[in-house]
Amino acid sequence: MNIYVLGGFLGSGKTTLLMKIASMFSERGKKVSIIVNEMGTIGVDGTTIKRQGYNAVELPEGCICCTLTGTLQKSVIQVVNDYYPDILIIEPTGLALPDKVKSIIEAIKGTSVEYDQLKIVGILDCLRFDIFITKKKDFYLKQLMHSDVLVVNKKDLVSEKKLQSIVGQVSEMFPNIKIISMSATSGDGVLEILEVL
Repeated sequence: MNIYVLGGFLGSGKTTLLMKIASMFSERGKKVSIIVNEMGTIGVDGTTIKRQGYNAVELPEGCICCTLTGTLQKSVIQVVNDYYPDILIIEPTGLALPDKVKSIIEAIKGTSVEYDQLKIVGILDCLRFDIFITKKKDFYLKQLMHSDVLVVNKKDLVSEKKLQSIVGQVSEMFPNIKIISMSATSGDGVLEILEVL
C-alpha cells in the first residue's frame, strides 16, 4: 500500500487533485481509499468522494494533525482492515501541517499498518500565491517544506510569465523538492504527478 497526504492551504485545489489521481489510479487497476478531514460539521468533500464510488472516511470537526490524532490513526487502521487498499489518499484541512499527519501515521507503522511508501504532495494556488507568501509566509512555508513533490496549481488561470515567476520563487525556497505545474481542473500536468508518486 502507498499512502499520499495532500497538503495545501484552503482553496488550493486539494479535492480536485484528489479526485483526478484517485480516478487515474483506479483506471490502472488500483483499489483506492480516501480519508478526508473537514473543519465544519458538514463533510461536503466526503459526500462528493463517496458519490464517485470510492471508499471514503470523513473526519469532521477538528484537525487531524492536532485534535484528531487518535482518530486519524484509528481511521487508517479501519480503512486498511476493511478495504485493503492499494492506495490510501489523505486530505487534511487547509490549516493542517502535512508533516505532522505523516508523523502520526509513521507512529503506527509496523504495529497496525504496513505500507511501502508515505509521501506528501504539497499544493500551491497560483492565483493567491502572492497574497499567501506576503501575509501568511511563515505558515505557508511550514506547510509545504516537508513535501516530496510540490504542485503549482491553477496554471491555466495565470499568464506563462506569472507561472514561471512563481515556479522560480518556489524553486528558490525549496531547491531539493520536485516541482510540477498543473491545472487540477483540466487535468493538465496530473499525469506527471502520478508518475512521480
